[in-house]
Order: sequence, then C-alpha cells, then structure tokens
Amino acid sequence: MKTESTDIIPCYCWNMDPRTKARCTLEPGHKGDHYDPYARPSWDRPGTTWRN
Repeated sequence: MKTESTDIIPCYCWNMDPRTKARCTLEPGHKGDHYDPYARPSWDRPGTTWRN
C-alpha cells in the first residue's frame, strides 16, 4: 500500500502504518512486511510491523 508521502527520505521505504502512523525504515522496494524498529511499545519488544 502506498501513501502520499512514500518518497520523503530516499534511503527509506517510508510507507506509513495506517493504524499507528509509524514509518517503515527498511530500504526502498523491500520484500515482505513494513517495519519500524523505533515504533515499539517498550524497549524490550520489537518494532511495529504492517502488511506490504
């Protein structure tokens, strides 16, 4: 799923999670789910993921 701002920072995918507004920090054009390691519920839990 694309958002209106997927190309803000060229070194990141930057797709937005529609539920949390987190941004994907994987490389552009990656395969699989989107991932943001900085959007996590606590330091000892993984980051947010959402479907590509």
